Amino acid sequence: MRILDGDRSLEATVPPGTTLVVRGLLREPMLRIGDGGVFANASSPTAQSDKIVTGGSGWQRVAGGHSFAWHEHRLAPAGASGHFAIPVELDGRGAVIAGSFVRVPRPPVWPWLAGAAAFAAGIAALARRRGLRVPLVIGLGVTAGIAALAASVSFALRDRPGGGVAWLTIGAGAAIAVALGVPLLRLDGRRRAQAAGVAGAAAAAVTIAMLPVFWHGVVISALPDDAVRLACGLALAAGIGAAALSLLPELDA
Repeated sequence: MRILDGDRSLEATVPPGTTLVVRGLLREPMLRIGDGGVFANASSPTAQSDKIVTGGSGWQRVAGGHSFAWHEHRLAPAGASGHFAIPVELDGRGAVIAGSFVRVPRPPVWPWLAGAAAFAAGIAALARRRGLRVPLVIGLGVTAGIAALAASVSFALRDRPGGGVAWLTIGAGAAIAVALGVPLLRLDGRRRAQAAGVAGAAAAAVTIAMLPVFWHGVVISALPDDAVRLACGLALAAGIGAAALSLLPELDA
């Protein structure tokens, strides 16, 4: 058994020659996984509420293979017990899929705010030197773009109820990266800095939707929690810095 996407889905995998029957809320047979594939009981109220089947009667084949993932409402914490139990039968023998809920405290926000303030102060100090402004804007824009792309890909690799990879999100992120990166390579001078400012603004805008990573104790991503928070912080801070500096009228001086 494997819990996917936080507490939203449950995946069951059985070896060849083994049959697993998952029972529903009324202890009715809900799912059967075995050598013939994955079958759902069309008359099971639990299977219907979990959107595995839409209705009917008898066993309906819903997938092939020996593995299946479904949205399991019993994984959501309910009451004060802090536990869940899902009855199953493994080759005709009764068993229970059981687990406990552990509350993870929220991470402190002040270290990230302090880091952002120090980062902004460093950018302001470097921006006072006119000769560094163009490379500074370009460096900030590239940093923001890479950080935003890394954070987006890390979420796409894990943030799916079925446990798969969100290839469409990854492809869209790669396409945007190419569209913003080509002008950085082809342009020069002030125009390159302006292109970097646009890339930084886009990276910051994308990262705004990821801000909850700073007040959730668990982050569902392919990267460790603090690593994805660092990527989001860099994308936001560097992106805002690149966008702001690219608007300076004396940038090309």
